[in-house]
Amino acid sequence: MAGRVRNGYRKNVVLISRLEDLSEARALVETLNFRVVDEVVLKNSFKPNVNYFLDLERLKALKDRLDGDSLNFVNSIYIYEVLHPRQTINLIKEFKREVKDKISLILEIFAEHAGSKEAKLQIEMAEILHQLPIVKEWIRKAKLGELPGFMGPGEYATDVYYNHMRRRLVRIRRELKALRERRLKERVSRTSAGFPQVAISGYANAGKTTLFNLLTGSNKPVGPEMFTTVSPKVSTAVIEDLRVAFVDTVGFIKGLPHEVIEAFYATLEEIATSKLTVLVVDASEDLSKVRGKVLSSLDILSKIGYFGKPLVVALNKVDLLNDVSEVKKVVEEVLSNHYMWSWRVVSISALKGFGVSSLKNVIYELIKPKELSVSNA
Repeated sequence: MAGRVRNGYRKNVVLISRLEDLSEARALVETLNFRVVDEVVLKNSFKPNVNYFLDLERLKALKDRLDGDSLNFVNSIYIYEVLHPRQTINLIKEFKREVKDKISLILEIFAEHAGSKEAKLQIEMAEILHQLPIVKEWIRKAKLGELPGFMGPGEYATDVYYNHMRRRLVRIRRELKALRERRLKERVSRTSAGFPQVAISGYANAGKTTLFNLLTGSNKPVGPEMFTTVSPKVSTAVIEDLRVAFVDTVGFIKGLPHEVIEAFYATLEEIATSKLTVLVVDASEDLSKVRGKVLSSLDILSKIGYFGKPLVVALNKVDLLNDVSEVKKVVEEVLSNHYMWSWRVVSISALKGFGVSSLKNVIYELIKPKELSVSNA
């Protein structure tokens, strides 16, 4: 099957997504260098079938294409939704192929960029948290005689695998706890040295790392692919008379699953404990997308405990716009209605360097305590 893949693609896939999420889903799949050979595009109002996610008409049509000549070379089905374990297992049984959902797709991309031990542990933890309910459901069906053991092994082997995963999860949580304690010491050390911490957050591919490099003089890898940052990067820079510790963080994504939030808590905690967060937004996108992503970002900030602190929204990529006023108006409306603490909106182009001086001035204004200065560093 894999031998049928051409032009350097890693595998052939079918992508299933709602219309409103299609461009994001495509970008994520392309990041993994998969070839999308067919798409099933659903209306935004689509209501999933409780057993198969797809309605029975679409399910049969896709199954016929996969069983026939047109799509028999497809390796995997990617559904850009969070599936119930029952739905995943039923689809694997019907399609006789690997079926992965939104969480699995995101974690595959994270794994591509994992370099540090912490990042690898976080990803493995998220994968286990996601797989455990699926394996548990498979065991239940196997005991009812509806399925063989998980992906081939017998029922006993499936139980052994499930228990192994649970033990591994305990060990990972223990190791991540130790890494979190080390990060806490590092943050305390930076604060003691007089470095207020500013987190650079925002949606995947909004330009966070480009801005981080510009502010700190760093040369961290950037690119059009999503999730180039998995582990937080920290670097200091001087703004006026302050030395500031900037932290580049993992990218947000709409409906960030709780497994991912839990696994990446050590990373996201860098945002929650910062004195200020700069939320980078791609201002070149459609107004509806900008609005949706700002709302989603505010929801994630709330979930990870970023309360009672100022927020700066950096409208990035304004060099691609003729007029930023409409975007700014939409963002200010969202913030007025959904963020009760102080906030500011600044227009920038991290790539071209436009507006960065204004951004630095706003950051300085919001974080400057009189006693902190470069001379204290």
